[in-house]
Amino acid sequence: MNFKIQFHEPYRSSKCDTDVRKLLLNKKASLFGFGDITNRNEKIIKKKFGFKDILFTNSCTSSLEIAALLTFRKNKNEVLMPSYTFSTTASSFLRSNFSVKFLDIKDQTMMPDLDIIKKNITKKTGVVVIVHYAGLPINDLDKLKIFCKKKKIFLVEDAAQALGSYYKNNILGSFGDLACFSYHETKNIHAGSGGMLVVNNKKFKEKAHFILERGTDRRLVLKNLKKKYSWVTIGSSFNMTELNSAYLSYQLKNYDNIIKKRKKTYEKYLKFFKSNNLEKYFYFNQNRYKFNYHSLFIVLKKYSASKFIKFLKKNKIQCFIGYVPLHNSPFGRKIHNKKLLNTEFYSKKIVRLPIHNNIQLQDIDYIKKVFEKFFF
Repeated sequence: MNFKIQFHEPYRSSKCDTDVRKLLLNKKASLFGFGDITNRNEKIIKKKFGFKDILFTNSCTSSLEIAALLTFRKNKNEVLMPSYTFSTTASSFLRSNFSVKFLDIKDQTMMPDLDIIKKNITKKTGVVVIVHYAGLPINDLDKLKIFCKKKKIFLVEDAAQALGSYYKNNILGSFGDLACFSYHETKNIHAGSGGMLVVNNKKFKEKAHFILERGTDRRLVLKNLKKKYSWVTIGSSFNMTELNSAYLSYQLKNYDNIIKKRKKTYEKYLKFFKSNNLEKYFYFNQNRYKFNYHSLFIVLKKYSASKFIKFLKKNKIQCFIGYVPLHNSPFGRKIHNKKLLNTEFYSKKIVRLPIHNNIQLQDIDYIKKVFEKFFF
């Protein structure tokens, strides 16, 4: 079906293409990774967001898999995470022999809160994974950090959607021992496919780089600390290539303008929601803190998501639900057999709306008319 308004279109720029061509024309440059472009991108990220140690990876999934390898402890091999998340949040930890325990969400925020997390802690809990859904933080994130530290539980942020968002005055990705970001083409800025691991716990710094280097200590050779590198831990081919880094490079430099455009679209949506008093019909996410405008979702109060999405599709607007809860999925049922009532209820009510850099403000006027036809 040809949609008048697509749910998502990846950010594109001729300047991204130019950076890739420059790399390809440089016969001395490595295409594999760990090169000059990746190093420059690392400096931009650190300066802009204040992260001290980062690793560019080939996906957020790879970042999560590294996080799982770093945090596994035999006597504390239980990981808590929301069922309302993407599949690889769970599979990354299952691959490292964790026992996954799914959490219910609290309400229309589509995230658990501190009380839910506390109630599910056991003696075996070694890791808590929080998911910043739609680029927004969970409530009491600062208190959760303190709680996890006190209980000697590692905190991992699945911040796939959250680059540039804040909780209070602190950037998301700075709260956990580790934080995992995505540069997939569905994100605000992207490398086609890519990710990033932020290492905040110093005890993980060296090993994280060894894992990224396929389990070797090659890093020490490059620092002239060893003559020959060798295999020291389990690792894999997790790094971002220079080709992907080249496509990402301009977007990192132009980050503020990209977000500014998304902000205008987001604010126009909210303006018509509020002017028509649509809060009677659905909840919509409003940022309390500095936000990256990655996603705009609504949670319907009366109608089902499927009915509303079908109506939007008929009017050539492409929308989607969020996630199918993992505990209800064919594989998820093998590891979790309890009901999560809020997750099951709200997951049938949520609708994600189109928001990307190619949307024009007049497109929002069209969406407004379609909304009015449905609700009024």
